[in-house]
Amino acid sequence: MYKLLLLLLPTLLFSKFQVTTSLPFEAHIIKQIGQNHIRIKTISNNFSNKILDLSPTEISSLAGTRVYFNFGLDIEKEYEKIFLKSRKELNAVNMSKDIKKLKYEGEDNPFVWLDPILLREVAKNIYETLSKIDPYNKNDYEANYYNFLNKLDASFLEIKKKLADSEIYNIFVFDEKFDYFAKRFKINKYIRKKRILSASEIKPLVRFVKKNQIKVVFIEENKNINFAKSLSGHSNILIKTFNPYEELLFYNLSKIAQEFIE
Repeated sequence: MYKLLLLLLPTLLFSKFQVTTSLPFEAHIIKQIGQNHIRIKTISNNFSNKILDLSPTEISSLAGTRVYFNFGLDIEKEYEKIFLKSRKELNAVNMSKDIKKLKYEGEDNPFVWLDPILLREVAKNIYETLSKIDPYNKNDYEANYYNFLNKLDASFLEIKKKLADSEIYNIFVFDEKFDYFAKRFKINKYIRKKRILSASEIKPLVRFVKKNQIKVVFIEENKNINFAKSLSGHSNILIKTFNPYEELLFYNLSKIAQEFIE
């Protein structure tokens, strides 16, 4: 038996363990810490507010990994309930735990990953979770963690530099997804309802835009752009799009910042 354990030990030490998350952008963040020590199963390749029609086998596979990492999105809370029915001992970890959330319509706003400073706490949560599950590789996770922090700091400074050259300080948005980015980089946002303007609203809008020097309306990619066109067409402001679920984190943060200077 002892000899068998010795033979199996290298395999056990260098084998990858599996974790689950919801979307590719989350997998990308987790991979920054886990690197080659983990395999990541994602529920879907694209964000949707609708629960996928998963088979019992798929549910069992997703629920059966060492941890379900998430950001506490409403859809993720629903998946967690489904996974718990399949596996009562499910290890679900909200990567944004201990972060003080902004509120939107009375609820916690989960979109913390668009703030590179708050992502430092996300990185810590991932590092501590992986180290607890796999203490043998803790030193690797720690090195990856600090490397990721350095990347986040560089991203923060890059964004600040870009925004320093921008003349856009005030923007229209339609929901809460831009909140953390706007707060971190001192951008004033004004939330508009998702509807077409009536004739009686046009003159007040023009006065409001002029008074507050609003130059841009941001709207999520692949959403109904007619709401943005209704604002833009009557007030001569630019329409910019962004994707909060873009897989490549640093590319996405840089791209959002670039929208403020183009």
